[in-house]
Amino acid sequence: MAYKTEDLIEQSLEAIKKHNLIFVNDIFAYTPFVRKTFYDHDLHKSDTIKSELSKNRINMKIEMRAKWYASDNATLQIGLMKLIADDEEAHRLNGTKREVKHDTTDKEINIKIHR
Repeated sequence: MAYKTEDLIEQSLEAIKKHNLIFVNDIFAYTPFVRKTFYDHDLHKSDTIKSELSKNRINMKIEMRAKWYASDNATLQIGLMKLIADDEEAHRLNGTKREVKHDTTDKEINIKIHR
């Protein structure tokens, strides 16, 4: 079956908007064409399709952060804090910052191998 690129783009955009899709591979579950057809028509290069998927992804992130902010759940609040924290705050939350100092000025390094 021969497809017109414009029709494929239209069907893809309709599926993305209707089902709130965020991944290219999800498009094929809601359209009559297969992955090979999509790539044969270079739709993976379509700025319109990429933009619509990106818009859905961004909207989901914004909605999730708003839910986390409004939540009384400490786990969600810590997760949000890790997202918005500066490096020092994030390390303190994670308990991961360790200061490593190397003093190599004017010192010789001797390595002994014991056999």
